[in-house]
Order: sequence, then C-alpha cells, then structure tokens
Amino acid sequence: MRKVSSAYPVLQTPRLRLRPFSPDESAEVKGLVGDWEVASTLVAVRYPYTEEMARRWLSRHGPGYESSGSLSFAVEERATGAVVGFVGMGGGDTDAGMGYWFGRRHWGQGYATEAGRAVVAFGFEELGLERIAASHLSHNPRSGSVLRKLGMRHQRRRLHFVPKWESHHDKEEYAVSRGDYLAARDRDPEAFRYVRLESGCEASAR
Repeated sequence: MRKVSSAYPVLQTPRLRLRPFSPDESAEVKGLVGDWEVASTLVAVRYPYTEEMARRWLSRHGPGYESSGSLSFAVEERATGAVVGFVGMGGGDTDAGMGYWFGRRHWGQGYATEAGRAVVAFGFEELGLERIAASHLSHNPRSGSVLRKLGMRHQRRRLHFVPKWESHHDKEEYAVSRGDYLAARDRDPEAFRYVRLESGCEASAR
C-alpha cells in the first residue's frame, strides 16, 4: 500500500484514537490478546500467548510501514487513554486485507465497528484502494456481523481450511469494493467519518 505521509497516520473517531503501538506496550497486548476467549478466534495467534510474542509482533510494525505501508493501529479509548484492541491493514496498491482483535472486556461496545469503518474509509478515501478483504473463523459469527457493518459482502466459506491447535476450522471470507463502500458511505456518511491527525494536530476530516 502507498503511504500518505512519512509519519505514521493517526485516525480519530468519536470515541477512539487509532495510533501506532509503542514498543513498550507488550504487556498491554499480552493482556488483551493472551485471553483464551480472544486467542481462540484468531488465525495467527498461539496460546498461551506470551509477552515475548507480543514484543516480536510490535517490533515488526515500524519496518512494515516503512517498507510496504502496512498499518497496525492500536485502538485507544479517547476518554481513558486505554488500549482496547487492534486494527490492521496491508497489501498492494489496489487490494488490501484487514484484521482486528479487541480485549474481551471491551466486546459488545461497538468498538470494532467504529474502528473498522475508519480504516475502511481511510483505505478507500486516502490510499486509493479498490477492494478490501477480511475473514473470520466460522465459529466466530460475531466477527461476520462486524464485517457486514463495514459494508463487506460474504464471498465464500473455505471448509476445513485453517489449521489451529491440532484441528482444522472453516473460514468465512468477506470483501468490500470501492463501489460498495461509496454506496454505504452515501447512505450513512457519519458512520464512516474520521479525522486524520498529523503530529497531534487535526489535519483533515473525512
């Protein structure tokens, strides 16, 4: 993906701030994604999830942005400053994939939808993407509900596709095109509105 600036972008929504992780937030990451209820829904996460795993994951974010424009946002509550989850996106100049996770105590508050819509809007409005894809394990239907709220459509189910913890799981694949995003944005402009911050200052509202 192309980069909109040399500085890592920061996105702001009514309740959330999406910003780069700090290298010293490994304990926070381990505490959130190391929960069995969270880790069991994620394709690439092992359990037990250790703080060293979190440190290695965090160490890849800066180089990933520099080399390919990939984004790994810490999702922070604006009211408290607490990190509640992650949303990321990476890929080519026209097609990208996105993923996310949120700490279990923050489920059911609409944070995944709010943060995900900001990232989808950023991808189409500022990165010039034509398609964004995402997926979830079939035993996690709540994630499918979130993806549909982002404007995504179900593409297919891959049976017995994902090896995880000595078993294989079905995977549901979703995608949203530029045209579908524009139609969803036109129906509800406020849902996809965000502000991009530059060095702590408001730079542009979308």
